[in-house]
Amino acid sequence: MWIIAGLVLGALAGLDSGLEELIGGAVIGAIVGAVIQFFTRKPKADAAALAQLEARVALLEQTVAQLRAGGAERVPKEAPVTPRVPVADETAPSLPVFEAEVPPPAAPIPQAEPVRRRGADILAARRGEPAPASRAPVERSPGTLDQLYDTARAWLLGGNTVVRVGLLVLFFGLAFLARYAVENSLLPVEFRLAGIAFGGIALLVVGWRLRKQRSGYALSLQGGGVGVLYLTIFAAMRMYQMIPPTLGFALLLAVVVFAAALAVWQNAQALAVIGIAGGFMAPIIASTGQGSHVMLFGYYLLLNAGLLAMAWKKAWRVLNLVGFVFTFSIALAWGAKDYNPALFASTEPFLVAFVLMYVAAAVLYAWRSAPSLKDYVDGTLVFGTPVVGFGLQAALVQDMPYGLAWSALALGGFYVVLARWLHGRARPSLRLLVESFLALGVAFLTLTIPLAVDGQWTAAAWAMEGAALLWVGTRQSRKLAMASGLVLQLAAGAFFVADGGLEAYGRVWPLFNSQCFGAALIALAGFFSSRFADTARDHWPRLLSVAAPALLVWATLWWLAGGLTELDAWFTNRQLPAAALLFFAASGALASLAAGRFNWPALHGPALLALPGMALSLLLTLLHASTHPLADWGLLAWPLAVASALFALRRAEGTPVVAKWLRHGHTAGLWLASIALVWAAGEMVDTAVAGDSWAHAAVLAVIALVMIGMQRLALRCIWPAGPWRQAYLGLGNAGLAVAGLGWALLVSVAGGGDVTPLPYLPLLNPLDLAMGLMLLVVFRWWQVQPDGVPVLGGMLPKVLAAVGFVLANGALLRAVHHLAGVPWSEAALFESDTVQASVSLFWGLLGLALTFVASRGQRRTLWMLGAVLLGVVVAKLFLVDMASTGTVARIVSFLGAGVVLLVVGYFSPLPPAREQNA
Repeated sequence: MWIIAGLVLGALAGLDSGLEELIGGAVIGAIVGAVIQFFTRKPKADAAALAQLEARVALLEQTVAQLRAGGAERVPKEAPVTPRVPVADETAPSLPVFEAEVPPPAAPIPQAEPVRRRGADILAARRGEPAPASRAPVERSPGTLDQLYDTARAWLLGGNTVVRVGLLVLFFGLAFLARYAVENSLLPVEFRLAGIAFGGIALLVVGWRLRKQRSGYALSLQGGGVGVLYLTIFAAMRMYQMIPPTLGFALLLAVVVFAAALAVWQNAQALAVIGIAGGFMAPIIASTGQGSHVMLFGYYLLLNAGLLAMAWKKAWRVLNLVGFVFTFSIALAWGAKDYNPALFASTEPFLVAFVLMYVAAAVLYAWRSAPSLKDYVDGTLVFGTPVVGFGLQAALVQDMPYGLAWSALALGGFYVVLARWLHGRARPSLRLLVESFLALGVAFLTLTIPLAVDGQWTAAAWAMEGAALLWVGTRQSRKLAMASGLVLQLAAGAFFVADGGLEAYGRVWPLFNSQCFGAALIALAGFFSSRFADTARDHWPRLLSVAAPALLVWATLWWLAGGLTELDAWFTNRQLPAAALLFFAASGALASLAAGRFNWPALHGPALLALPGMALSLLLTLLHASTHPLADWGLLAWPLAVASALFALRRAEGTPVVAKWLRHGHTAGLWLASIALVWAAGEMVDTAVAGDSWAHAAVLAVIALVMIGMQRLALRCIWPAGPWRQAYLGLGNAGLAVAGLGWALLVSVAGGGDVTPLPYLPLLNPLDLAMGLMLLVVFRWWQVQPDGVPVLGGMLPKVLAAVGFVLANGALLRAVHHLAGVPWSEAALFESDTVQASVSLFWGLLGLALTFVASRGQRRTLWMLGAVLLGVVVAKLFLVDMASTGTVARIVSFLGAGVVLLVVGYFSPLPPAREQNA
């Protein structure tokens, strides 16, 4: 029947273009009808199979009950058994009686196999058939194209193949007859059309009379008859102008009502589709181009009302789809051709009415039974109606300021209110529809914002909306709402960046601008979302355990990005490092307070923002400020940042979320604050005093003083160094020691020791004193470290000895430079006889001291070290000092070295091997 309906409708579509187009339209319509029949078919075989399965299940339940109740007793031979329900393809034979005793079960009935499988075995045994195989191969279901082919083949070769083929042949035969009669003028036009109409009426009459004997055959004839009447009226009105358009429209409408009545009377959905489609096509067929759109849409409004009533009464959902397609397609065609803004007032009410009508259709069907959104009818009505309606509305209001924004707001509000009202009805069948309407409402409300305001405010609103969706999802355990909230916040961030929200220019007022407010709202939405996800992670542990920390990081980054861009817009490069540090410190302190106030342990992570703020401030100072960290507002910012970091670290103690990072936080804070202090001290001293060695001495002195302070706090168990001894006395002091010794080595090699305005005194000048203090502090640190020095361990004294040797040589070279007037350059120092003699004597005396101490302490290794140094001195005398022939320096070098060797040989003999000390 659906194929016949498609045939008739396709022919109607091609009427106005000629016979070839008519035939082509009929063929296409038949194909579309086959597709609809495929998707709406309900084969009787399915019902028969279902009845057979139900009968088998009932039989299995009875058999199992008898087996369990009988136990060891014999089942009566003539026990009555409920007969199996007969099915279409077989009679219902009487069931055989049980002949054997049923032994009592030794164990509970095994449940490894499905009940369906065991029931199949029992039925096969009772029928004398072999039991089915344990693993029968599963045939793959045919594809959609194969099923469409089977549908068309079943329609053509089914029980009434002859009448179906006959209708097709008759339909085309009438068309060919009409064409032949026209071309050869065999009969007057009136006779030709009357004959065709009489044929259509004859089909209707015969179909009506056979409706009880052969319903399928009768419906096919009636559908063909309705189609013939449509064609006849169209030809009389448009092709031959035999009747006026008004009369033609009335006749078409009469056929529509007649076909609908036949369909309702006989419960024939396809016949109703033919009638309704003809009703929608009637004004198009009868149109002269001079009619009123108000009359057209008013007629469609009444037709849709009747259609919905018919569909509701007979549960024919596909009629709504037909009406939906025809209504909005014709409205779109009319709007594209004839609409202008002056017609808005007379057009808008009809669009609103059509949308409300099809929304009502979706609600009414859901009230009866839950919709299946995968079904093409339900899905089209639920989602297609607002999408198509909003698209048409966009065309109507395109010339109105904010017209589309108001439209989206109204449509979104309507769906939200409707969802709330349906939710209050508490009907299970409405749950999916409520969720769908709520999603549509939120979507259109979301769309309102970019249609009304700029990008920054749009992104901010989307972010807050995403947080609200996530909150609803976590409260109601709805994955879709939670996922929508996350996606919407990501979209908000992307939209904000794309619209230039993180650019520093274009801000009229500090803080009170869309860029700053937008970034702050996105960050706040992220913080709220992270909190909601954190509190509800027990419901969805896999999803929210990842989402909660990710959202916290997302929110923190947006907070920092918004704040830094705002600072960059209003502060100079010299002011920016201190301003950024204050912003980070204040944010960290606020987060620490919020973590305790809201019992949110994860917030102790962002509470440590003062630490990355210190690093960023140092970097900005290095790149842009051209000054030291404590300049300008830095003298205020750095103490506050240190206080903020210590405040956050103290409050975070005992929090498992950040426990493993606290030690590293203490260490990082010590290092960053020390860098700022050392940098500032060096810069300020260098600016105040002319000599370049003063700044180097200040750097070493500050490092040494910081190490002394940390050692004293740790040894006295004063917070923070006391409880966190490993962070301050261990790794923290280790970093400072490496920095101090490294700086001392660099200065010792590269610095000339200028201490202007003071005179240079060997070993008593500021640089040498600072280097000596650095060595003593590091050695003291090694002594008080209870767990040993990290990394170096027991090697530190040897490292200190090596560093001390280098520093002593540097002090010697600087003394010769200042006292003997040797230029401070590598070449001049190497070529100076005074320098070479001084080095030889110094190394010799040092070797003498080592051997003397080693001999007295019986430390063979230390003696060998002194001997090696003396050997180096001897080698140097003959390889380097020998070049200075005839100079006093050479004489002094050789005499001094010889005396040293003699003294060593007499006073410091080599300790015996058995007395060597490790």
